[in-house]
Amino acid sequence: MYTWLVLIHLIGLVLFATAHGVSVYAAFRIRSDREPRMVASHLAGSKLAVIPMYLGLILLGVGGLGAAWWANILLAPWVIASYVVLLVVLGTMYAVGTPYYIRIRELVADAAAVDQRELDELLDTRRPEILATVGAVGLVLLVYLMVIKPG
Repeated sequence: MYTWLVLIHLIGLVLFATAHGVSVYAAFRIRSDREPRMVASHLAGSKLAVIPMYLGLILLGVGGLGAAWWANILLAPWVIASYVVLLVVLGTMYAVGTPYYIRIRELVADAAAVDQRELDELLDTRRPEILATVGAVGLVLLVYLMVIKPG
C-alpha cells in the first residue's frame, strides 16, 4: 500500500507542477505582452489550469500524508519540516500572488477602458520573480527533505 500512496503523491506532484507551469508562463508572458486583450487572454489560460493544479495538490497531499501514515512517520522531523515548508510556500504564494493577479484581471476586464499606465505599473513589479523564487526554493527544500530525511 505504501508504494501506491507514494505513486499517488508523485502523480500529484507531476500534475501540480505541469498545471502550475501554465500560470508561471502567463506571469512572465504578460510583462512583455502588455496589450490588455493579450494580458486578459494569458490570464484566462492561467485560470483554466487552476483546477488541475489543485487536483494535483490534493493528490500530492493525500498520497504524501497517506504514505507517511502507512510508514508510521507522520511525526518524523523531516515530515513535520515538509508540512511547514508547504504551508509557508502556499501562504506566501497566496498573499503575494492572489491580490496582484486579481487586480490585473479586474483592470483588463474591459479592454477598451484600461488605464495603460496603471497596467504598466502593475506589470513592472517583481512579483513574478518573488513567486518563482519562493516556489523554486520551496520545491528544492521539499525534495531535499524527502530524499535526505534529516533528523
